[in-house]
Amino acid sequence: MKKNIHPSTPKKEILNEENFQSIIFEIINDVIVKRKEIHLKYDELIKKLWSSRKRSEKKYLLARYIMARVLRESDKAFIEAQVLAKQLCPNCQKNFSNYVNYSEKYH
Repeated sequence: MKKNIHPSTPKKEILNEENFQSIIFEIINDVIVKRKEIHLKYDELIKKLWSSRKRSEKKYLLARYIMARVLRESDKAFIEAQVLAKQLCPNCQKNFSNYVNYSEKYH
């Protein structure tokens, strides 16, 4: 079963601008913490890889794979935060309350 990565808010609850700003600050802080944890986790893997006894060619391939994973997971954390901010935006909820989808504008 796939985990739902797009948290949703009740459709009728509209945040005011002040509440929205404080929530955005929390979202930004959460993204920074998540990205830092991701980078630290993969940094430890790279350190273990360099100290291993594998051949250079094998280390090179594994390092490229690890780098791709870091970028993917880091971008995923950022995209999830963008989606959440878009769903919580009071302007988007007011302007697009008649539509099923929210604004396509990123915050």
